[in-house]
Amino acid sequence: MRISLFWRTFLLLAALLGATLLAVFGLARALDPAPPEQRVAWEVASVLNLTRAALISSQPARRAELLGELARDEGLRVLPLEASDRVEPYLPAPRAAALRGYLRALLGPDTDVAGKVNGEDGLWVSFAIDDAHFWLLMQQRRVERHFGPDLRLIIAIAAALSLVGAIVFSRLVNRPLALLSGAIDQLSQGGRPSPLREDLVSEISAVNRRFNRMARDLVELESDRAVALAGISHDIRGPLARLRLEIELARLAESVAEEMNSDIERIDQIVGQFVDYARGSEVEEHPESIDLPAFSAALSSAHQAEIDAGTLELTLDITPGLRWEADPLELQRIIANLLDNARRYGRDPSSGLSRIGIRVRSEDSNLLVEVRDHGKGVPAESREHMLRPFARLDPARGEHEGSGLGLAIVARIARRHGGDVSLHEGPGGGLLVRLRLGRSS
Repeated sequence: MRISLFWRTFLLLAALLGATLLAVFGLARALDPAPPEQRVAWEVASVLNLTRAALISSQPARRAELLGELARDEGLRVLPLEASDRVEPYLPAPRAAALRGYLRALLGPDTDVAGKVNGEDGLWVSFAIDDAHFWLLMQQRRVERHFGPDLRLIIAIAAALSLVGAIVFSRLVNRPLALLSGAIDQLSQGGRPSPLREDLVSEISAVNRRFNRMARDLVELESDRAVALAGISHDIRGPLARLRLEIELARLAESVAEEMNSDIERIDQIVGQFVDYARGSEVEEHPESIDLPAFSAALSSAHQAEIDAGTLELTLDITPGLRWEADPLELQRIIANLLDNARRYGRDPSSGLSRIGIRVRSEDSNLLVEVRDHGKGVPAESREHMLRPFARLDPARGEHEGSGLGLAIVARIARRHGGDVSLHEGPGGGLLVRLRLGRSS
């Protein structure tokens, strides 16, 4: 499975940021491996030992003054420990147990830790001087700085923010490429993409500038080609009209006149196909809701004379009530070209009868049109070639009519509508043309 450039950029950035965060996490753990409970125990033990040493070494008359200075300057209070004290634990049980364990290892097995004594909050640590027992009360904010957010939580938050940043950065980097890809798709379908921005970073601006110039050149080339072919069509059809008139006025045998008129009509049809193919995206579409069963019935009525004469057998299989939003002229050109191609080349080799089946249905928001004949078919290796302009397969078809543009016109219109055309072998032989169309924009 191929991964898009957006996700490739995102995964590379995410991997880089993840490796960086893991390295930072490992470095932080290596530089400060001690848990917060142990750091608090070291600080409390140092303060308590210094306080106890100061009280023991000071003169009795100075102890009250010393306790006042500790309370005023350091926020430390020394209170007597009574058996009737109401003691409440400090911190959640696991953390209090760990802190108590570290303090007992540093200060002795009888040391106790509390979070509230007689309703007063703080960090209460017991100690003894000779046979007297005391509480050392420290303000909680002095030790709470050690119990900040867990480093793993910080890493998780940083990782989440980094991933969001990677997504934004990847989208910012890949958006110009996505716009360029969309413009190329639109241009390949015969549309006219909006000009891409040329005020971005230098590399992207250079690409967009070249694409805009290429798109303008292609549009101008297609417009010039359409004008040239339209002029040729006008210049040719004038003399053809005069030839028809001269044939009508000339005293020619009926068979000769019919043959000449047939050749003129063939030339006129070929010129029309040239113009149709050259029009490309110059066609102005007028989408409307089309009743496809009625539309196809009206289109097939154009061949009623051949049906009555027994040279054409036409079968329609269309979903009842099916409607489609499209340009009727474009849809008519598509089905008419497919029908004409099947009628001309799809005669049954045994009977010479053109038996054509047209099936129309909706599938996955697309319109599917299948046209099947019972002719000699097209070899598998030549089916892709038959969708190109001026492609012919005379040995397989056995005739030399047409300009080779019928299927190319259908394929071009299909691409303009976000669809495609494919050739297949029909059940029991013949050619099956499968057309898929998206909704008209």
